[in-house]
Amino acid sequence: MSKDQPTVFVIAPADVPVQLRNNKAPVLRFANSHEFEQWRKGSAARVEAAVYAALADLGIDLSACSPRTQEVMARLRERESVPSVKELLATCSSRRSFYRSWTRDIGELPAAFLERVRLLHLRTSTAFEDTAQHGTPDDSDDVR
Repeated sequence: MSKDQPTVFVIAPADVPVQLRNNKAPVLRFANSHEFEQWRKGSAARVEAAVYAALADLGIDLSACSPRTQEVMARLRERESVPSVKELLATCSSRRSFYRSWTRDIGELPAAFLERVRLLHLRTSTAFEDTAQHGTPDDSDDVR
């Protein structure tokens, strides 16, 4: 799957026809919402990988960061999904200390960093073929 091409997620039984306007879009198809949720929740390890990849993109050595930033990153890596900035701040005792150490260690706004992690996580998640049926719109009977 291309990192620039948006992925289409379809939750429907295989016998239900689906038509997409963009017939070149990669498709992840799940038979039901339970299957999708299992796939989505099984992505915690991929959040950790996305955090490390985002740090590597920025050339940041986590061991050189302050203990406060290391603690925030540890909590972020343990999550099943990428949080909002508000959720991230809720885990910190002091907002001011968080921003001070974050700015010194990361150098990118928390929202920008989390968006970077979110995109890397999505790319990693869509690359896995463990539960989902992968295909293109050409693989199914298209009807309107």
